[in-house]
Amino acid sequence: MRIGIDVDGVLRDFISAFKKVVGQEHPDVVFPEIISSWKFENDITGLTRDELKEIYKHKFSRECFEEALPFPEVVPAFWTLEKWAEQNGHELIIVTSQFKGNFHHTLTWLGKYGLNPNQVIFEKSRFKWIHDIDYLIDDSPVNHKHWVENREDKDKFIVFNREYNKDVDSKYRINHLLEIKNIIEKG
Repeated sequence: MRIGIDVDGVLRDFISAFKKVVGQEHPDVVFPEIISSWKFENDITGLTRDELKEIYKHKFSRECFEEALPFPEVVPAFWTLEKWAEQNGHELIIVTSQFKGNFHHTLTWLGKYGLNPNQVIFEKSRFKWIHDIDYLIDDSPVNHKHWVENREDKDKFIVFNREYNKDVDSKYRINHLLEIKNIIEKG
């Protein structure tokens, strides 16, 4: 099995890193307690959507992507998955949507934490479903929608639970990376 795993929202806590940068550079900007929308820029007041994108796409991309922390327990869980995948003939494939000029930040981040997937694919969100993967673990409602609309194996999208994807209707939802093993083993 080729198991696709998203980065931001699954492995990396991009939102906390972004909040930190915005808080330092624009202390008057208001962040909600909880980001409840996939289009998180809509939840933030004090800067336009374009100004917010400029922060993480260009001006502070290193701070937002390369310096972001992994979610708790992600690193040891990924290492455990790497061993399990190797023992069972599976491959772990990172499938992430990044701005082209920021690919290197994600590759550096993966290396920094010793996360060594079999492959890294950079793809626009709406096209993740095209790639040769059997399962995709992702937090995005948009990616789920495109997977379901375009794949015959609709049940092989595993939603990584976040506040903004509670309304996504999916057969499989997880809160921890290691839950993937049970889903795949049951097939």
